[in-house]
Amino acid sequence: MDNVDCYPDRVTPERRYSIQTGAMRLFVAAWPAESALGALADVRPITETPDLRWVPPVNWHVTLAFLGSVPDDEHDELVEALRSIGRSAPRCAAILGPEASVLGTRVLCVPVGGLGELALMVRECTAPFNRSKDREESFVGHLTLARANRGRSVPLVATGVPVSSVWPVTEIRLVSSTTRPDGAEYSQTALVALDGRDSGSTYEHVFGDTVTGSPRFRLPDTPLP
Repeated sequence: MDNVDCYPDRVTPERRYSIQTGAMRLFVAAWPAESALGALADVRPITETPDLRWVPPVNWHVTLAFLGSVPDDEHDELVEALRSIGRSAPRCAAILGPEASVLGTRVLCVPVGGLGELALMVRECTAPFNRSKDREESFVGHLTLARANRGRSVPLVATGVPVSSVWPVTEIRLVSSTTRPDGAEYSQTALVALDGRDSGSTYEHVFGDTVTGSPRFRLPDTPLP
């Protein structure tokens, strides 16, 4: 059965193998729920500047682990490793905000809290497959909105814009990244549902009776069983 393109522009649906020969550049990430997209979209009109290259909204994500170039013949084992944490991961909520800030000097982002434990689980289970030179770096939860053009830094006017949202993370994605002249192209290679084991976290506080209404989610694919 052919894959159906559920994403516009940059993200293509699930592919088991890359068009690259022998290996894929992979990362594991959580994509924002629709409830967060409006808050993020409001940042650009306020901070519009020619010094920045904006990430297409379809590519907004929170990276949990960079894996580097993983051989194709290790892909199935990697997915099984991720499925193992999908069955035991605690429920968690991504907490976006409180404002746009700078990571380093060239990345305009929004901090994302609440995912430290999940990121640690992902990094531990994917360690045997990880070939990234950055694999020992600490997890810094963030969602990249834009990058400064070559030779530029993120202008001060682009920072400090209030932005906040909270959403439950119900799935993680294994994604391949291909660099194009006009930016990165992402292809999802696996989708892993998180079972939501209760760990006594702040999840119920955030999503209990104190919150009116329920978030809407983008679930274009069927999670792995």
